Amino acid sequence: MGHCILRFCIVHKLIDDFIAMNQAGLVLELCEKYYAEDVIMLNNGKVFAKSMRESYDKQKGFVSSIKEFTVELVSKTIDGNVAELTFNYKMMNSDSTLNEFTGKHIQTWKNDKIIKEEYVSV
Repeated sequence: MGHCILRFCIVHKLIDDFIAMNQAGLVLELCEKYYAEDVIMLNNGKVFAKSMRESYDKQKGFVSSIKEFTVELVSKTIDGNVAELTFNYKMMNSDSTLNEFTGKHIQTWKNDKIIKEEYVSV
Protein backbone atom coordinates (compact mmCIF):
# COMPACT_ATOMS: atom_id res chain seq x y z
CA MET A 1 0.00 0.00 0.00
CA GLY A 2 2.88 2.41 0.73
CA HIS A 3 4.09 2.03 -2.88
CA CYS A 4 0.71 3.17 -4.23
CA ILE A 5 0.70 6.22 -1.97
CA LEU A 6 4.26 7.10 -3.02
CA ARG A 7 3.38 6.71 -6.73
CA PHE A 8 0.31 8.92 -6.18
CA CYS A 9 2.48 11.65 -4.61
CA ILE A 10 5.07 11.47 -7.38
CA VAL A 11 2.45 11.79 -10.12
CA HIS A 12 0.88 14.77 -8.34
CA LYS A 13 4.29 16.49 -8.01
CA LEU A 14 5.05 15.89 -11.70
CA ILE A 15 1.68 17.30 -12.73
CA ASP A 16 2.12 20.34 -10.46
CA ASP A 17 5.53 20.95 -12.05
CA PHE A 18 4.00 20.56 -15.54
CA ILE A 19 1.37 23.19 -14.58
CA ALA A 20 4.02 25.59 -13.25
CA MET A 21 6.15 25.21 -16.38
CA ASN A 22 3.12 25.75 -18.62
CA GLN A 23 2.16 28.90 -16.70
CA ALA A 24 5.76 30.15 -17.01
CA GLY A 25 5.60 29.67 -20.78
CA LEU A 26 8.21 26.90 -20.77
CA VAL A 27 6.36 24.89 -23.40
CA LEU A 28 9.40 23.55 -25.22
CA GLU A 29 11.18 22.69 -21.97
CA LEU A 30 8.19 20.79 -20.59
CA CYS A 31 7.88 19.03 -23.92
CA GLU A 32 11.42 17.65 -23.50
CA LYS A 33 10.99 16.97 -19.79
CA TYR A 34 7.58 15.33 -19.64
CA TYR A 35 6.59 13.89 -23.02
CA ALA A 36 7.62 10.30 -23.72
CA GLU A 37 9.68 9.89 -26.90
CA ASP A 38 6.75 8.05 -28.53
CA VAL A 39 3.96 10.24 -27.11
CA ILE A 40 0.73 10.41 -29.08
CA MET A 41 -0.75 13.91 -29.11
CA LEU A 42 -4.22 14.77 -30.31
CA ASN A 43 -5.62 18.23 -30.98
CA ASN A 44 -9.44 18.34 -31.04
CA GLY A 45 -9.61 14.69 -32.09
CA LYS A 46 -6.92 14.84 -34.80
CA VAL A 47 -3.36 13.56 -34.48
CA PHE A 48 -1.04 16.49 -33.80
CA ALA A 49 2.18 14.55 -33.20
CA LYS A 50 3.37 10.96 -32.90
CA SER A 51 6.58 11.73 -30.98
CA MET A 52 8.05 14.22 -28.56
CA ARG A 53 10.37 15.55 -31.29
CA GLU A 54 7.49 16.10 -33.75
CA SER A 55 5.52 17.94 -31.07
CA TYR A 56 8.56 20.04 -30.10
CA ASP A 57 9.24 21.01 -33.72
CA LYS A 58 5.60 21.97 -34.37
CA GLN A 59 5.32 24.03 -31.18
CA LYS A 60 8.67 25.79 -31.66
CA GLY A 61 7.32 28.14 -34.36
CA PHE A 62 4.20 28.91 -32.35
CA VAL A 63 6.15 29.64 -29.17
CA SER A 64 8.57 31.98 -30.97
CA SER A 65 5.64 34.10 -32.20
CA ILE A 66 4.38 34.84 -28.64
CA LYS A 67 5.34 38.23 -27.21
CA GLU A 68 3.32 38.17 -23.96
CA PHE A 69 1.18 35.53 -22.30
CA THR A 70 -0.95 34.74 -19.30
CA VAL A 71 -1.83 31.13 -18.46
CA GLU A 72 -4.32 30.50 -15.67
CA LEU A 73 -5.20 27.05 -14.31
CA VAL A 74 -8.98 26.65 -14.20
CA SER A 75 -9.23 23.07 -12.99
CA LYS A 76 -7.13 20.01 -12.20
CA THR A 77 -8.47 16.49 -11.81
CA ILE A 78 -6.26 13.46 -11.35
CA ASP A 79 -7.64 9.92 -11.45
CA GLY A 80 -4.91 7.29 -11.20
CA ASN A 81 -2.49 7.99 -14.05
CA VAL A 82 -4.86 10.31 -15.96
CA ALA A 83 -4.76 14.06 -15.43
CA GLU A 84 -7.33 16.49 -16.78
CA LEU A 85 -6.04 20.07 -16.74
CA THR A 86 -7.98 23.08 -18.00
CA PHE A 87 -6.27 26.40 -18.63
CA ASN A 88 -7.34 29.86 -19.77
CA TYR A 89 -4.76 31.17 -22.22
CA LYS A 90 -4.24 34.80 -23.20
CA MET A 91 -1.42 35.36 -25.69
CA MET A 92 -0.19 38.42 -27.53
CA ASN A 93 1.60 37.56 -30.75
CA SER A 94 4.59 39.50 -32.04
CA ASP A 95 2.22 41.22 -34.52
CA SER A 96 0.11 42.42 -31.51
CA THR A 97 -2.74 40.02 -32.26
CA LEU A 98 -4.44 38.90 -29.02
CA ASN A 99 -5.57 35.27 -28.77
CA GLU A 100 -7.71 34.17 -25.82
CA PHE A 101 -8.92 30.61 -25.45
CA THR A 102 -9.60 27.83 -22.96
CA GLY A 103 -8.04 24.44 -23.45
CA LYS A 104 -8.35 21.10 -21.70
CA HIS A 105 -5.37 18.73 -21.63
CA ILE A 106 -6.22 15.09 -20.92
CA GLN A 107 -2.94 13.34 -20.16
CA THR A 108 -2.10 9.69 -19.60
CA TRP A 109 1.08 9.27 -17.54
CA LYS A 110 3.36 6.22 -17.39
CA ASN A 111 6.86 5.98 -15.87
CA ASP A 112 6.83 9.72 -15.05
CA LYS A 113 6.18 10.71 -18.68
CA ILE A 114 3.10 11.64 -20.67
CA ILE A 115 2.44 8.86 -23.16
CA LYS A 116 -0.77 10.36 -24.54
CA GLU A 117 -2.21 13.85 -24.44
CA GLU A 118 -5.47 15.01 -25.95
CA TYR A 119 -5.95 18.74 -26.20
CA VAL A 120 -9.53 19.95 -26.57
CA SER A 121 -10.65 23.54 -27.14
CA VAL A 122 -13.51 24.34 -24.77
